[in-house]
Amino acid sequence: MNITKLSVHRVPLDLWGAETRYTQGRARDIQIETNVVRLQTDGGLIGWGESCTAPSYYYPTLSAATRAAIEHVAPLLVGEDPTNVNGRMTEIDAFMRGQRPAKAAIDMALWDLAGQAADRPLCELWGGRATDELPVLAMVSTGSIEAMLEQLDLYRDLGYRIFQFKIGLDEPAGDVDRITEIMGAMRLGERCWFDVNRGWTVDRAMQVLPAVAHLGPLIEQPCESYEECRIVAQRTGLGLMLDESIDSADALLRAQRDGVLDVAVLKFNATGGVGEHRFLARLGVELGVPMRIEDFYGTGITLAAVTHIAHTLPRWATFGLYDYHLPEVPVVQNPLAVIDGFVRVPDDAPSGLGVAIDETVIGPPVFELTR
Repeated sequence: MNITKLSVHRVPLDLWGAETRYTQGRARDIQIETNVVRLQTDGGLIGWGESCTAPSYYYPTLSAATRAAIEHVAPLLVGEDPTNVNGRMTEIDAFMRGQRPAKAAIDMALWDLAGQAADRPLCELWGGRATDELPVLAMVSTGSIEAMLEQLDLYRDLGYRIFQFKIGLDEPAGDVDRITEIMGAMRLGERCWFDVNRGWTVDRAMQVLPAVAHLGPLIEQPCESYEECRIVAQRTGLGLMLDESIDSADALLRAQRDGVLDVAVLKFNATGGVGEHRFLARLGVELGVPMRIEDFYGTGITLAAVTHIAHTLPRWATFGLYDYHLPEVPVVQNPLAVIDGFVRVPDDAPSGLGVAIDETVIGPPVFELTR
C-alpha cells in the first residue's frame, strides 16, 4: 500500500470563548484555524491528521508556516508506504528540522492509516487499554469571582469534576482572592488548578503564591521561561503544572529532577506528533508524573488522537483531556462523546483514529500533491 495523494485543508475554527491573558492578542483578529491533512492510498484507505497551530501570540508559530512545511515534505510521502510510520518520520526529520506542528499533522495521518491497515483501533494497535474511561476537564474563563463560580456550577451540572481556571489578567491581590474563593468552593472528589498562561513575572508570582500557599493550589505555567518557573517553585515550595516549558524528554526530565513538576502538559504543537507524545507519556509514567495529553486546539480528530493515547496509560497518569469537538464546525461526523465528564473510544470503534470526516466542512484543499 502506498500514498497516492496528499491534501492539506485550511479550516477556520471558532475559539472556545474563554477569557485569558491572551484576550488582548485575540482582539487583533488573528484567525484560529486548523490544518487537516488527508492521505489517500492506492488501497482505498484515507488517513486523517490535523494540527491546530498555536497562533503567534501564544507560540512562535504560524498556521501558514505549517502548511508550507507540509508542502515542503510532501514529496517524501507520496508514493511511499504509510504503514512504516517510523521510516516516514525519520526521513522527514532528516530533511526538515523543527516545524513540529507540521510533523504532528503528518504523523497523526500516518498512524491513522497504520491502524486502518491493521484493522485495529489505535489504542488496540498500541497494546490495548490500560483504563476504560478518561476524565475531561472544564475550562473556566477569568473574570469576577462570582462569574467564575457561576461557570463552575454550570460545568458541575454537566458532570465535570476537574476544572482549569484562567487567571493572570488582574492585579496580584485579585488573583489571591480568586484562588482563595475557588479553592474554598471545591467539593469532595473535585480537582482544580489555575492557569496563568505565562502571565506573571517572578515578582508577581511571589506576591500571589505566598498568600495562598497554605491552600496548596496547583498553578499552571506561571512564568514565561522554565528558569522563572523553577525559581517560583523553589521559593514557594509549590510544585507546578508545566505546559509551554515541556517540549522534549530533556525538558520533562529536568523539571522532574529539579522538583518543579507535579503535572506535565504535552501538546502536539510542541512535541511534534503522536509518536513523540507516546514516548513522552511512557516516560511520564516511569517518572510518576500525571499528564494532560492534548494540543493547543483542534477538532474531533485531535480528540480521537489524544483519547487513543491516553487509553494506553494507567488511569492515574491522565490528568485530564480537552473536548475539542466544535458543533459549530462539525469536521468529524462521529466525534467521541463526552458523558458526565468522561470520554472513551467505543469498544466497536472503527480502525485507526476511527474518525469519519465531513469533507464538505473542511472544504477544497489549499495544497495537493498526487503521484
